[in-house]
Amino acid sequence: MKIAICGAGTVGTGVAQILHDNADLISLRGGEDIEIAVVASRRRPLDGPLQGYEFTSDLSSVCERSDVDVIVELMGGTTDAKRLIEQALKAGKSVVTANKALIAEHGDALFDLAAEHKVSLKFEAAVAGSIPIIKVLRESLAGARIDWIAGIINGTANFILTEMASEGVSRSFEAVLAEAQSLGYAEADPTFDIDGTDAAHKLTILGALAFNQPLRFDQVHIEGITEIEPSDFKFARAFGYRIKHLGVARLLGASLEMAVYPCFVATSAILSGIDGVLNGVLVSSDAAGETFCSGAGAGAGPTGNAVVADLIDLHRQVLGPGSDALTRNDQPLKVLRPEETKAGFYLRITVEDRPGVMSAITTVLADFGISLDKILQEDAANHCATVALVTDPILQGVVEQAVAELEQHDAVLGKIQKIRVF
Repeated sequence: MKIAICGAGTVGTGVAQILHDNADLISLRGGEDIEIAVVASRRRPLDGPLQGYEFTSDLSSVCERSDVDVIVELMGGTTDAKRLIEQALKAGKSVVTANKALIAEHGDALFDLAAEHKVSLKFEAAVAGSIPIIKVLRESLAGARIDWIAGIINGTANFILTEMASEGVSRSFEAVLAEAQSLGYAEADPTFDIDGTDAAHKLTILGALAFNQPLRFDQVHIEGITEIEPSDFKFARAFGYRIKHLGVARLLGASLEMAVYPCFVATSAILSGIDGVLNGVLVSSDAAGETFCSGAGAGAGPTGNAVVADLIDLHRQVLGPGSDALTRNDQPLKVLRPEETKAGFYLRITVEDRPGVMSAITTVLADFGISLDKILQEDAANHCATVALVTDPILQGVVEQAVAELEQHDAVLGKIQKIRVF
């Protein structure tokens, strides 16, 4: 099998290194050698494992080459990459991609195009790096009804939350983000990682696979981690939780919850122990119970390994071209709005430290039918106090109404922090 690697960045380098280092093993397991026919990129690689191969800056030219069997798209973005993949599929060449944004936003049309031209579009590397979660959902759990998926699927956000949670250390979001950038765990522009967009792209793909739905990135509710403060980690510990940024896809009757948000996760839960830049995905199904996968979610080796695994699958594929397309129900399920979903909520409220304030807060919550599971009060400077509480499960819309009313109370100072409990 001869391939064109399009994109000479971190993942392209990782693919070339794996193909070189493990050539004999790959040939044994896949049944044939995988050779790099050409590297296509805007800039020629000057060193590393991609150096020495035939190079072109004309990306579209590789789709017309008779000596290229498979296009490996590792460019990123949703414009040039989309045009390249469309051209490749129309030329009758299968594609392997690590592009989660492209699959999440345009995947349905691309899968239809692949089926039309009787070729394959593989995308294991698009979600969670080395974790074979796509294969788990499509193959290992093919006979099970999925009830829900919850995952830590962005390593940058997980690293930041892990460091901020360090007991005995009070570190701001900005300070930890700067450290993540210095270590190479966060991009110079980390927006997609910290605002939840990257995780939402991945969740879109997982939810579509799990529940046989179209890819609906625009209907995923997204919350980032920039508003979480050091005091939230202190109260989380006191209540028996850790704070994690989760992507959650959940079947609720004839509807779906599809959301990315920070959560309080019980310290006894398996996801609470996934720290640093690791990813972890938990799948609950009727037949298999809870299935957990964890590993490195990004990087040259982990993501490159997923690309190579897809290349091996292409050679020994038994289901035939076009079988990679997501199965889609004729009548898609409704995706619930955030206010229609139910959970427990952590609220942190700064108030004036005077008699009757606690009673006023609990009265407002009671008026909205909100009962409390846990509550703490802590004195602060300047005659202020912090009230932290965890509610029993309640509709998010009801909590939002109660919070809006509390923020109008003359004893409540500033915005109330609100975080879901998983």
